[in-house]
Amino acid sequence: MKIELNEILYAVSQGLDSVEIELRDNENNHCNGKHLTEGHCKRLAALSIMLGKALGLSSDELIDLAAFSILHDNALTQVNQEEIEYKKYNNGQGYTERDFNIRRCILGESNTRFMPFRTNNRDVILLHHENADGSGPQGRTYDRTPIKAQIIHLADTIDYNFDLKTPTRETHGAIIYFVKSNAGTIFSREISDTFCKFFKMKHLVNLSLTNVDTFLRKATKHFNDEYSQQEVFNLATLIAQIIDFKSHYTCKHSSGVAVNCRVMAKNYDFPPEKITKYYLAGALHDVGKLMISNSLLQKPDRLNDDEFNRMKKHAFYTHQILENIKNKDMIDIMKWASNHHEKLNGTGYPLGLTGDQLSMEERLMTCCDIYQALTEERAYKKGFPHEEAIRIMREMGMNGEIDLQIVQTMDGVFSTQNLDKSIPTSILT
Repeated sequence: MKIELNEILYAVSQGLDSVEIELRDNENNHCNGKHLTEGHCKRLAALSIMLGKALGLSSDELIDLAAFSILHDNALTQVNQEEIEYKKYNNGQGYTERDFNIRRCILGESNTRFMPFRTNNRDVILLHHENADGSGPQGRTYDRTPIKAQIIHLADTIDYNFDLKTPTRETHGAIIYFVKSNAGTIFSREISDTFCKFFKMKHLVNLSLTNVDTFLRKATKHFNDEYSQQEVFNLATLIAQIIDFKSHYTCKHSSGVAVNCRVMAKNYDFPPEKITKYYLAGALHDVGKLMISNSLLQKPDRLNDDEFNRMKKHAFYTHQILENIKNKDMIDIMKWASNHHEKLNGTGYPLGLTGDQLSMEERLMTCCDIYQALTEERAYKKGFPHEEAIRIMREMGMNGEIDLQIVQTMDGVFSTQNLDKSIPTSILT
């Protein structure tokens, strides 16, 4: 399957920013940036590319550097849920800031080890919080830290400490002073000297909200690479994992829907590449939930009408995020993923589409999502057995909400004793 990996990551970054901003705003969190705002991941990627070019990194290294900038905190939702569990057994005490940072670096590194990158990126995420003098969380000095990790650390630190979305000459001068003042301590002298020599006012302007997208699209080469089925599965599973760990109550939902999609796509004899695309769509279907507050996602009982209306916006956010992927091969994936709450009788959301406007793949996605939601445990219910889930779905089909024929087929497929519903990726092993 042909994919431009960074296009997907740039789009998903909108959700990653939302997660980090929400955690920053929560009391007693470990994400305390002074100016962390919308566009953080993209600014981090852009600033890293600028510095990487000045340091002489190759084209392929710059492409990977941008990808790792977007994914630098890919384990944030995972560690946040881990800390919630940790508090239950430690009298409400969470991780220290150092331990939290170490955990998100270790897990973030592990999560990306099977991703289809172009160059060697070992320890980039693992060590991107390390200071040059060894005073960082893992005690690594600059000479024992990969250059890409040092670049991301500088870019991340600057975006945390300065308002880059509205560039001014005062901000530019303050950034140069800050980097010079921390040469040899937070940043290596080589990194600091290179940055201060190249970073002009025009570079700061390129980091603004209105300019950063254009800069990223022009800053590196674009490759619509052919990825193997396993490589796409690895990418899909990583994204699903980020989404699912947003809430303790949905910690396997997106992965489960993706697997349902793969099983049903095989049953319908989709071509191999379409099976891969459909799995990716299943993994991405709830990416909009990254922009829904945890107060809703973590509520331990049913939502009231107002809360439910706010929750419903996640389908719109999924569409908004995925339509930013400028790749014609992703258009189908965007439709399949973002229309998973539409109903044949027009009572679904966010667009209120009707049966004649919904493809077979969109109808199937809805059924895969409903089946997963019914059979998994939630805060307010236990997971239903297969027979009860199908009974509920059959009733929905009789009411004209979902495709009854797909429900009947799904009953036959998912009731099979030896059905393989394992996640088809090595990323979780």
